[in-house]
Formats: sequence, structure tokens, C-alpha cells
Amino acid sequence: MIKVSLCDDDSSAIKKYEHLIEIIALTNRIDISISIFTSGQNLLFHLLDTPDFADIVYLDILMGSSNGLDIAAKLRKHGCKAEIIFLTTSEEYVYDAFDIAPVQYLLKDNTTNDKFAQVFLRAVSLVLKKSHDMFVFESGGVSMIIPTCDISFFEIWKRIVEVHYEGGKTIKFYKSLDKMQEELKDKDFIRIHRSYVIHLPYIAKFDKRNVILKTGENLPIGGTYYDSVKQAFSEYAMKSQSLQFIK
Repeated sequence: MIKVSLCDDDSSAIKKYEHLIEIIALTNRIDISISIFTSGQNLLFHLLDTPDFADIVYLDILMGSSNGLDIAAKLRKHGCKAEIIFLTTSEEYVYDAFDIAPVQYLLKDNTTNDKFAQVFLRAVSLVLKKSHDMFVFESGGVSMIIPTCDISFFEIWKRIVEVHYEGGKTIKFYKSLDKMQEELKDKDFIRIHRSYVIHLPYIAKFDKRNVILKTGENLPIGGTYYDSVKQAFSEYAMKSQSLQFIK
């Protein structure tokens, strides 16, 4: 089941988009549940304790005293990995939304039903992809599974690999670098140093010497890796560009 949260202080907008989501889900045979919130604070209250409560979150930006961007940032900070779709009346905040990594920034007055359906189905596909995209390894004789999206980087020393995930957790295991890189192929990982393989979505900024991750770690870039890191990040940024205006 896909769990959808719809947050808007406009009751007419809530009714309109709830109905539209139900029709799209029915047409495409998608099992969904929809939770309604009329303020960002109410949404925050429910999701902070249970960040997996929502798979897709529709957020208005201008809601009385609360700002949807601030709400989304707090959700991300507390581990909410839901696909966020901003549904609002103003283009003013589109560039501020980049840090949230939303699926889309939709303008209410200029979004057709077909476009709304397209964005919803894309969000569903991302949710389903995440649910099946796992990194599997063995540590201490026990098989372990970590969602790939939770992994920020791998640290390698000879055949000992330490995976860093969920903003601070680590587990060590044995695996050859070649085998690990083959398993991570096409999953947005890049080697930046003989000792580090990082997950591109976690990059906050980098220069010729260091990569700073969104989790706070500062990792060195090997001299021979800078060009490949720069190209990989550029390609990732282009691929993940999801902020489109509806004219």
C-alpha cells in the first residue's frame, strides 16, 4: 500500500486533490491510503514520531503561520524519506526547494489533471523502486540488508569495508572492492579515493581536495578521482532535476 499525506490549509484544494489522487490510483490499480492534514504542524506532529508513516507527501508552501519548506526541511532532518511534492500558488520558492529534493514543484492554477497524474505516478514509481533497492551483505556470519537510499558512503581498508548509513550508524564486513562496485553499478555511487566510495545524493559540496556530505563528514578526494567525481555529480544533478514549472 502507498501511504499518501496531503497537507493544505485550503479545504477546497484538499477535496480536489484527494479526489484526483483516488481516481488516478483506481485507474492504475494502485492500493493507497490518504491522510489529510490542514496545517504543517499537524503533519509534522504525526510524521516525526513515525517517519515511515508516509510514502508521498503533498505540501502547500503558504499555510497560515507555517511554511511548507520549513516543514519539509524538518521532516528530512528527522529521517522522513517520503517523496515530497510541493503544490502551491507561487513560483517564488522554487529555488529554495532544491535542498528538499522534491519530486516536483507544481503550481496549482497551471497544473492540468494529466500533469498531476504524471507526477503522482512518478512518485509512486520512486517509492516502489526504493522498496526493492537494497544492499545485501554478510557481517559476523549474519546476512544484513540496508536500503541503498540510507547509505551515505563506504570506507575501505584492504578487504574490510565499513558501511555508513542512517546518519551515523556503521557496520563492518568483508568484500572485494571490485565485487562491491559491481553491485552498486547504476545506483549513483562513485569512488572518490582509494578508501572511499560515496553516494552522490549525500554530497553537500566538494572541491579538488574534499567532499563534504550532508551528514557532516568531510572526506578526501584522491588526485586522480576529481574529474570523474565532477562528471558523475554533474550527470546525477541533471538526471535528478525535478523542479519543473507548469506554464
